[in-house]
Amino acid sequence: MFNPGMKRTAVLVAAIATFACSFTGANAAQSSATPVSDMGRLSAKGSQAFDEIQQARLAIFSGHPAQAKKLIKEAQASMTAAQADNTAFLKAESDLRTPPSITYQSSATKSTTPVSWLPVAADVTVTDDFAAKPSQAKAVASANEQLKRGKPDSAMKVLKLADVNVSYTMAVVPLKQTIADVDKAAGLLSMDKYYEANQTLKEVQDSVRYDWVDVKALPQPSHVVAKNDATGAASGTMAK
Repeated sequence: MFNPGMKRTAVLVAAIATFACSFTGANAAQSSATPVSDMGRLSAKGSQAFDEIQQARLAIFSGHPAQAKKLIKEAQASMTAAQADNTAFLKAESDLRTPPSITYQSSATKSTTPVSWLPVAADVTVTDDFAAKPSQAKAVASANEQLKRGKPDSAMKVLKLADVNVSYTMAVVPLKQTIADVDKAAGLLSMDKYYEANQTLKEVQDSVRYDWVDVKALPQPSHVVAKNDATGAASGTMAK
């Protein structure tokens, strides 16, 4: 189920997206259907559509059919815009990685057929215990300051150097199926079939899946490794 508590925007998303782009560029053999290349993608219109779907269901429950119809029309427009915003990515459901913190998922067998997934929410989590690691707490504070200055690349470097564990989660929905279901709900509402429309909208919300990556577990870009090796070699020469 869609988790409305997930951040639509997160302080560290930009930094992680920057790191993901540099990593992907340095490793051309990396598959495009991985969380690395998909990180940082978030459909603002897709997120807006899910807000409108949520509000439409509340309007149905509250006995405000006109408001529900208006909201679903807005959701249709939002999904049309989301379809064209180039944030959807192709992946099989079986390849989506559920974050450890989320135990609920569909009990149905996960499809191995690639489909287009639309990212509608994102969350960044710093998982380390800063009480035991003051240096990491200082690094996070420094990273946030770098972000305020518009320097996401510097923020990620600070976190990586301090060995801070950061994970990134996306809430995604099947793009084509979601558009079809929202259109179906609109048709049902036009026929005053409110119960059926509500059930269809619930199916849309229940279609949310999650994709997760532990950024700390990602290997460093090759040019960074080479640079570190060169530095180490130089240090070793000086020590002799």
